[in-house]
Amino acid sequence: MTGTDPISRARFPEAAAEGESAEQITAGVPLTKLIKRELTDDPEIVMLSRSRSLAAEKFRRLKTTLANEEDGGPQVIVVTSTAPSEGKSLVSMNLALAFAADSSDEVLLVDADLRRPSIENWVSPPPKLGLAEVLEGRTELEHALLELKNSSLKILPAGTPPRDPVVLLSSATAKDLVSSLRKSFKRIIIDTPPVVPFTDADAIGVHSDGLIMIARARKTKSGLFQQAIQSLTSTRVLGVVLNDATFNLADRENYSAYDKSYFDYYNKGRRK
Repeated sequence: MTGTDPISRARFPEAAAEGESAEQITAGVPLTKLIKRELTDDPEIVMLSRSRSLAAEKFRRLKTTLANEEDGGPQVIVVTSTAPSEGKSLVSMNLALAFAADSSDEVLLVDADLRRPSIENWVSPPPKLGLAEVLEGRTELEHALLELKNSSLKILPAGTPPRDPVVLLSSATAKDLVSSLRKSFKRIIIDTPPVVPFTDADAIGVHSDGLIMIARARKTKSGLFQQAIQSLTSTRVLGVVLNDATFNLADRENYSAYDKSYFDYYNKGRRK
């Protein structure tokens, strides 16, 4: 029989879209094994683009603070914010990379912002399947889970935004998925929509071990921040990350001098 099996294309639409052969599609090999992705060279991903910067050290410090909590720290961590454009996805990505830098840890970043996905913008080539398709039963997890060329981090992208994200995130399927992922990954970071306009973080948060709230300096309103904290009912707040903070001129100069002297010393030691 000639041509491509239409059933195989229906089961694996991403492979069909990206030009995989019929033999590869029907072989049952996870598509993410065939189509390796990589994180883009973006200055916001400081754990890759500026791994020896003080910005990267801040994420390592956050990782260490979480890991040093009782019993090895939280395994499943939800990241959210009060409102859009406060840096929650940026923090999610860099924190996940900070955990993944330890080669002994299996780390997963889940984009559960099914309304306005951001994580996929840092992945090349962009994925076509993700969390939404897994929760809707339209694909298996192994066909949506991304492996990267330039990091040991695994990513489960959001997929196609569904009509009602809260229904999916609060479903028994979502509960079972998180439970299954716990068995495979030492640390799971879940990026979610902002809290004040949406309830998604609370919907998936009930399956987590805690939540990190992102606030943005000079942008996050204190009243909205208090409203966001009070509205969270499904899990504990692990802490708050202040994003985009700046120092006064004197502190900036001292910090810059420390940055240069410390990392010059560090790099000199590595060259010996």
